[in-house]
Amino acid sequence: MSVMVGLGPSTGCGDDGPAQDPEGSGVEASTGTTGEPAPTTEDPSTSGETDPSADASTTTAADSTGDGGELPDYADSPCWGSPSSTLVYNGMTHATEDTPATCRAEGDRVLLHVADSLWGSEVDQAAVNGLMHQLELLSPAGSVDPEQGVVPNDEAVFGPLDESMFPAGKLEIYVVNTNGGGDGYLCGWCSYPQLHLDGPLLQPLDGEFSVSIAAHETYHVIHRAYDANETMWVDESLAEAAMTVNGFFTDTDWLDSFVTDPDQNWGPGGPALGGFNYGAALLWGSFLWERGGAPLMTAITAEPTDDWAGLDAALDAVGDDRDAFELYLDMMVAMVLDDPAAGYGFTSFEVPPVARAAELMIGATEAGTLAEYGIDVIDVVDTGMLTIDLVSTGAEPVVGQAVVVSGGAVQVVPLGAATPVDAEGAEAVFVTLTARDVASYELSVD
Repeated sequence: MSVMVGLGPSTGCGDDGPAQDPEGSGVEASTGTTGEPAPTTEDPSTSGETDPSADASTTTAADSTGDGGELPDYADSPCWGSPSSTLVYNGMTHATEDTPATCRAEGDRVLLHVADSLWGSEVDQAAVNGLMHQLELLSPAGSVDPEQGVVPNDEAVFGPLDESMFPAGKLEIYVVNTNGGGDGYLCGWCSYPQLHLDGPLLQPLDGEFSVSIAAHETYHVIHRAYDANETMWVDESLAEAAMTVNGFFTDTDWLDSFVTDPDQNWGPGGPALGGFNYGAALLWGSFLWERGGAPLMTAITAEPTDDWAGLDAALDAVGDDRDAFELYLDMMVAMVLDDPAAGYGFTSFEVPPVARAAELMIGATEAGTLAEYGIDVIDVVDTGMLTIDLVSTGAEPVVGQAVVVSGGAVQVVPLGAATPVDAEGAEAVFVTLTARDVASYELSVD
């Protein structure tokens, strides 16, 4: 994935290096947002040598369209063989290059073009067919609708594509070679919205990693038509949710990089270039999806107000009485517990163990700092009737919660000065802390 920032929102995502400004266009290229560690872009289940002549589709659903018919061979498409071209960002020269391509598939919602330089080598018709089947006709069992592909699923959950933006009335996807510019992005400098997928990087082209990127980037196309000025962290969080919506869980390296260091300026605080963390965005977007379903996802996408205020407005629109920051506090608990049966967890995937900033026993004090919207998790090793004292030692207020787990039930207690916490017989007690800006605190247990 690669980060593509247009004149307003982020229009892609990824981990392939610093964003660029092709030819001084004022539009950042989709060349990545990573910092350390750099998650791999290859799904372990599809890595290794591939036979380009074989249909490497990972879709085992298979050989029918859901109505008993055979899956189509897109070599019979009306557009097949028609020439075209697109402007591709070159990750080596940092310029855009006009790239000849040819249409190799046409479906109800998508036109798929392949760069002529890739045809017959990295990309063949079998790979094109396998990708198109998953773009339009079927998706994994965990998706919102396995009898639809990722493009109609995205439209069903987030809102329809604006067909008036496409000259042919369909979303155009180009399989190209970016020379390391990014594995997938929404082209921010093209004359109309197009998606670029890097054929040499995404092998097999019809593997789950490639299709999950297509789901992610299709969301950017939908959202951009509604709100071209949305903040990056909201736009990317919902694009990550689009992967979850379609039954994919491929950003495992990103998720690991966040849960092993959750006190980081991952997104809402406006991190420096390369500092955005897609693992945190995956958690946040998927949490909103699991809470509010398609009505909330559609409301956020269509909401013209941006950032936290836009999330609050969307929650109001669907009748949710919590504001977005309150839900962020809930997400922190869900991230640590990951126990849906107890009311705090994720049903779409399992969250790895979250790193602790410290352990506290009665009589101890922990002094700490927080990045913007960073998260500290501190275990309390004693139980009983406790007094937990949280003091912000800087100008920015620190928001804390004590979480008590007992008999399968979860009690969440907002923390302040000398807060009584009933942890008699508790199986686990921990504290979550965050702040809207850089902050410092002291936490003690008596």
